Amino acid sequence: MENYQSETARPRAISLETIIYRLREMFGEDRAELASGGHFCVGDERERAVAFPSNIEELSEMMRLASGEGWRVIPAGAGTWLEMGARPTRFELVVSTAKMNRALEYEPADLTATVEAGTRLAAFNRKAAEDRQFIPLDPFGDERSTVGGVIATASAGPLRCAYGTPRDWLIGVAVVHADGRITRAGGKVVKNVAGYDLCKLYVGSFGTLAVIAEASFKLRALPSCEKTAVFYSRDAESLCSLVARITDSDVQPAAMELISPYDEASTLLDAEHFALALRFLNDAETIDWQLEEAARLGSGLRNATLGGSDAGEFWRAYQESETSPRAEFILKLSALPADLNAFIADINRATPRPPLRAHAANGVVRLRGDDRWLDGLKTEERLNKLAEIRRLAQARGGQMLILRAPDEIKSQIDVWGEVGPGRGLMRALKEKFDPEALLNPGRFVAGI
Repeated sequence: MENYQSETARPRAISLETIIYRLREMFGEDRAELASGGHFCVGDERERAVAFPSNIEELSEMMRLASGEGWRVIPAGAGTWLEMGARPTRFELVVSTAKMNRALEYEPADLTATVEAGTRLAAFNRKAAEDRQFIPLDPFGDERSTVGGVIATASAGPLRCAYGTPRDWLIGVAVVHADGRITRAGGKVVKNVAGYDLCKLYVGSFGTLAVIAEASFKLRALPSCEKTAVFYSRDAESLCSLVARITDSDVQPAAMELISPYDEASTLLDAEHFALALRFLNDAETIDWQLEEAARLGSGLRNATLGGSDAGEFWRAYQESETSPRAEFILKLSALPADLNAFIADINRATPRPPLRAHAANGVVRLRGDDRWLDGLKTEERLNKLAEIRRLAQARGGQMLILRAPDEIKSQIDVWGEVGPGRGLMRALKEKFDPEALLNPGRFVAGI
């Protein structure tokens, strides 16, 4: 895969110990550490220097230092997404916003909040729940997920069915560029630069354009009631038909997830059947009506309503297992929602008993395989199988992203796939925002 690298970016050779010393000398002992093992793991690095700025001004100074020294930087929050995407080219420093975790402004009457990038989304939502409000995002992973990480990876979980993605709720952002400059977009700043919608531009940029430092969100009123219903079938087709009927009805689930048999988060489900989990967030009377209507639409299919504690445990396990270390492969595929059943059939023919999950409302399918998936195939055969699955997605107007795979696979296949005419625009944006290619080099689409 071609890697984008500015000819002017020529970092000088320097030891990790020297980087740590420089950071501690300038910012304090607790502002840098030499991490090892799985902590802030990036690629096959055994040790890595990690910096922890405490606010946007300190982040700016750290980036100014890194730029002056030519250090290539990988931005991070809690570090839970650093293995996702392409293998980064050589880097010198991870900069984590984990210590930048304050709520800067929260106006319940206005349904808006501004928080630092290292704020944990789950922690903020627990606080906002005291005012019966929340940011309606549920990124996959555990409670360590930070606001900055959610924005940078455009991570959206099952609630995207009703509430959309981070783009729909982000109204303002403050970022620090590779050279230390601080810029703001959206929110109280109405005008953007050079015609770009900068606030949205950083969503899903994987830290390749700037380091997200602060974010402003719209909030929603927290629903007063929640219930989860699950429908079962021995085949995906019956459940996909039910999804189509629900989509054409007045039933409005907040989440609608299709889950294949023997899923690791299915301890509360019938593991031998396909399951369609419907999560409802509303007032009690409305939910009861929607449950009855969903049962009518799914007549002939076995269904059950999970108790409150069971429902909470199921969705928690579902979220956390999505990025489980046991998953050696994590693939994200897309197709038209109307093609979901045919797409699943395609995948079933390509690989036996694929461990799949799907956002049933929008056709996004995730395949999560442990070391037994594609077992017995040599590296070249595995590559051919992944290429086949990608062609199936493309044939239905979609794409396949390889979020996690062994390094031997990532080094031989474009994990993002072909982006078509957008490739040139993305390269131009990288050149404009990070001309020295110091931020997350090689991680993202088109090798930028």
